[in-house]
Amino acid sequence: MYVSRLSFSVRPGHTHEIEAALVDLAALIQQSGSRSTRILRTSYASLGAPDLQFEQEADSLAALEASIEQVTANAAFQRWSEKITPALLHAPKRELFRVAS
Repeated sequence: MYVSRLSFSVRPGHTHEIEAALVDLAALIQQSGSRSTRILRTSYASLGAPDLQFEQEADSLAALEASIEQVTANAAFQRWSEKITPALLHAPKRELFRVAS
């Protein structure tokens, strides 16, 4: 199993807005047939640390890639991305973890 994690650094005062938008992203991902997503609010006390993290599980890299392609090709995702971009300090960083079973 794999976990894809997107880390979001948010402009001050926009964390609640982006957290709500991530709920919408989770719905788009679930519509594509993917499973478990999580929204994590972080509370690091250092500059540059992400404010929110979005996790998605996948059985394989191929399944994750297919889900990402399906979601990003969706016009609703394009609108979602345009809506949240002004509230971000920079583009989200994606990390990929292999979960040992």
